[in-house]
Amino acid sequence: MKTQEEEILGMLRRLNAISRRQTKPESPAPMNGETGELPPPSEPDKKSHGRGRLVALLMDNGPMVQSQLAAQLGIRPQSLSELICKVEADGMVTRRQSEEDKRQTIVSLTEKGKASVESFRSAHRKHAQDFLAPLTDEEKHQLSEILRKLIDARKEQED
Repeated sequence: MKTQEEEILGMLRRLNAISRRQTKPESPAPMNGETGELPPPSEPDKKSHGRGRLVALLMDNGPMVQSQLAAQLGIRPQSLSELICKVEADGMVTRRQSEEDKRQTIVSLTEKGKASVESFRSAHRKHAQDFLAPLTDEEKHQLSEILRKLIDARKEQED
């Protein structure tokens, strides 16, 4: 017989699986050299995950120095350089030398990059609204608080 905790974890796993299967056909295609798009929220792709994180970070913070990007993304500068080359080839970002410090490279989103992030976020927002539609605003708030409490407890155990 399962404990209540095991039952809850099982339900969360099933809910996650159902959510992944319910990918909307109008969602953007995976981001790659051919499409230049971000993956839909319910179908993460290891190859595009780093790209999506990079362009989202630039969208939220504006142009950034490459060393800052590496630190924010938690990756080695060499790995970031390889990632930027791929995203730059897709036309999503540009690089330029810093005016103040010629040793630094500044990475910026292109209009195509901004449009891709906006498209992804719009699809993600719609997916979230559809997924949570059966809940009232109060139930959404309660669920959010419960999940936040569980996440905070996990983070404390990691430290």
